[in-house]
Order: sequence, then C-alpha cells, then structure tokens
Amino acid sequence: MPSTIKRPAKRPRYFLDLEPEIRNRVKAFAALRGKTMKDWLTEAIIAKLEDEIDAAEGLASLADTEGSMSLEAYLESRKKTG
Repeated sequence: MPSTIKRPAKRPRYFLDLEPEIRNRVKAFAALRGKTMKDWLTEAIIAKLEDEIDAAEGLASLADTEGSMSLEAYLESRKKTG
C-alpha cells in the first residue's frame, strides 16, 4: 500500500547578513521569550508588515474625501442655517 503522508511544501530560504552585535541581541531577546531566532524574526517581520499596512490604509482613508466638504463650505452652510 503506498504511503499517503503529506510532506510540507518547500519554502524558499532567505539569508540575512547581520552585524554580530545585532545578531547577538536578537538571539538573546528571542531566547528570553523562549523562541528561536527564526520564530522571533518571523513574528517581527509580520508585525512590521501589519503596521505598514495599517498606516497605508489609514493614510488612504484620510485621502478619501468623497462625501466630505471643505472647511469653507461647512462654514458657509453654518451661516445659511444659523
């Protein structure tokens, strides 16, 4: 009977050239959190990506002016109703 064990897909590997001081700091910080450097760096990258996406979406929503009015138009409408 053939084996039906599924093997995980191969993922590309990326090599990161770090200064020894930074590498040691990352390694120590990861160890304090009970994580491997790989796990800690992966989480840090994901967190940074999420922050960048949130910032970009926030800026995009600020730039969306549909349905809004300028300050001048608002003040003019207040004069007419007040």
